[in-house]
Amino acid sequence: MSSRRSLIDPSRFVTGVAVSGALLVAGCVSSTDQVSPTQPPAPVLQLLDTGPLEIPRGCEPARGAVYRTSFVVQPDGSVTDAASESGDGCVQSALRQWASTFVYRPAGEPTATVVDWMCVTASRGR
Repeated sequence: MSSRRSLIDPSRFVTGVAVSGALLVAGCVSSTDQVSPTQPPAPVLQLLDTGPLEIPRGCEPARGAVYRTSFVVQPDGSVTDAASESGDGCVQSALRQWASTFVYRPAGEPTATVVDWMCVTASRGR
């Protein structure tokens, strides 16, 4: 029979596992100095009604472009401060006017939000 020496000292192995576990747990716990107050979640917005989206004749949305319009839903559900974040053309103007017609369920506090719009076309038939 041959005698083999263990390459791992059992006492060092247990100590290493304990230290590794402690570091892992310590990494999951943050210091109170680093904790920032969390913001309450924004109220859930429920769209109740919209007016028609009317893009003027001759006004063509750019293929594949996403048009973002930001606005504020007021406590009574009306919309104010509609602004285009994607420039200032005829499509953006139509989207600002359209967003201004949105009516939401009253939310209790002013809530900033955005709508992204993209024109998608497809051929009919075949």
